[in-house]
Amino acid sequence: MQLAKSFEQAACVLVLLATQQPDVPLTADVLHERIGGSASYIRKIIRKLVVAGLVTSTSGNNGGVHLARSPEDISITDVVAAIEGTLQTFPNYGYFDQVFKDVEPVAHEGTKVVNGIFSRADQLWLDFLDQQKLATLIKELLVVNRIPVLDWTNYSDDKMGQLNALLSRMRSHK
Repeated sequence: MQLAKSFEQAACVLVLLATQQPDVPLTADVLHERIGGSASYIRKIIRKLVVAGLVTSTSGNNGGVHLARSPEDISITDVVAAIEGTLQTFPNYGYFDQVFKDVEPVAHEGTKVVNGIFSRADQLWLDFLDQQKLATLIKELLVVNRIPVLDWTNYSDDKMGQLNALLSRMRSHK
């Protein structure tokens, strides 16, 4: 199974929101500037995250998006479900039933058997991803014990310089 490109973009949106100062919302424009791609597509991803309850959105001059839940409470399964919808890796075109159409009693059982195998595999995969939390992803990605926080909205600052300095301080205090 291969996740859509939008899954990775959604994960990046959530990582940026988790590292953003909690009292300062991020706009779609700021998210687009950091992630790249199409600005309208980033907005569509944000909408899916809002509908899924992972992100809250506020309109207006001081509007933007925040995480709706703590990074410790957001699993990778939550992100997969928000972006991909219901997972079903086996496409079920009915070929197994076609191959065995003249063989009783298996004539209509082929697809059921294969669906069952892939359904169990899908559930095992989702159960594993459900144990993987956004907070853990960020901490392991940045090699720190806690999530760093900065203001991604201030365009005049050197964000990567700030982040690198913050990460260096955090790593030296392990």
